[in-house]
Amino acid sequence: MGSPFARLIVSDPVPLPFDEGQWVQVRKLTGREIEAAADAHRSGLTSGSARAWPAIFRRAIEKGASDPVVLKALADPLTGYDRFALVRSGLVAWSYPQSVTPIAAKAGRPGAAAVEASDAIEDLDDEAVDFIATEILRLTKPALFLATEEGAEAAQKND
Repeated sequence: MGSPFARLIVSDPVPLPFDEGQWVQVRKLTGREIEAAADAHRSGLTSGSARAWPAIFRRAIEKGASDPVVLKALADPLTGYDRFALVRSGLVAWSYPQSVTPIAAKAGRPGAAAVEASDAIEDLDDEAVDFIATEILRLTKPALFLATEEGAEAAQKND
């Protein structure tokens, strides 16, 4: 099973399929962090800002829960979690020179350069956010990735 302390469970470097030679390293989220990601998703839904929800909801009402698009959304392990909250909490390192943690701007002293604020996670494209969030969730909630309902139930019992 491994340690019950989430921060101790860190992946090996995971190659990025869309950027050859680059990798990310992620860790398992704590109980509080996974709750925060679910809460951020819920807040996004209630404020109307979740990216895919309106189209899926509309389709579910029109065609019912047996519609293939709705079933695909329900089967997506990321459904119910805010992707950026997952990435912010679980991304440990990557092969890029940018910092994985935001850098606050600092005014320069006379004769010294100012430090420009940067947040590389905010600059990630949609594909990268999905991939990294999925890898974090795979480490945190592996039962969500099992193909059958029986397999998921067995994994949850073993967790």
